[in-house]
Amino acid sequence: MVIFRRALRRECGNLAAAVFAALFAISLVSTLVRVLGRAAGGKLPTEAVLATVGFTSLNYLPVLVALSVFVAVLLALTRSYRDSEMVVWFTAGQPLTAWVGPILSFVLPLVILVAGLSLGLAPWANERLEAYREQLANRDDTAHIAPGVFMESAHADRVFFVESLSKDQQHVENVFVSFKQHGRDGVMVAKSGFVETGPHGERFAVLLDGRRYEGKAGTTEYRVMDFQRYTILIDDNGAAPGTVSVKGMPTWDLLKTPTPEHLGEL
Repeated sequence: MVIFRRALRRECGNLAAAVFAALFAISLVSTLVRVLGRAAGGKLPTEAVLATVGFTSLNYLPVLVALSVFVAVLLALTRSYRDSEMVVWFTAGQPLTAWVGPILSFVLPLVILVAGLSLGLAPWANERLEAYREQLANRDDTAHIAPGVFMESAHADRVFFVESLSKDQQHVENVFVSFKQHGRDGVMVAKSGFVETGPHGERFAVLLDGRRYEGKAGTTEYRVMDFQRYTILIDDNGAAPGTVSVKGMPTWDLLKTPTPEHLGEL
């Protein structure tokens, strides 16, 4: 009986490890493809790809571990029937309920692990992911600009396009900006541009050697202006702090305020 218990736990452990590795690899690849698609479309900065994939993968761990344990036990029991081991088991006078003890001794430590992941690690990963997304959302529009990609500003009132970056990575070349202001449409083109920080932390986009077109669609009221230097305010350093959603709240905070929404998440 002792040999049977050890063999069963060893088999379930090997199967659970193999199933978890396969499921984790699948979830990691699918998350990476989805995040890379957002980064390729300009919706996510390239430097945020690894952090987003990491926090999202940590959030999947409780479900993956629980599913791996279930599949491992199911495969072990199925193999015993397929290889006629259960015939020998019943012939020896052992009931099916004798499997309960070895299975529980294998499952209980993993149940504690899943509880720890669900109540501790997953809320922390969600909170960090939301904070990271909030940090990215509060960045100025120029942080999302990539050469050769049209980018819309956070307030949907400007569209930026730059052809290339300079060799020192500090200036952009051949800049295009489309904007809407005071009910009038406008377009600006410039040979180069860069980002400048003011004395109080505000950030400006500075365009050099360009032309501005401004007017109202459907009319002939258009103005054309050449400029050597044009400054646009892109961040006034006044972003408001974000709030954490229910999924990112620690378990203790959910217990302290037992509202229906918090109890549902718990």
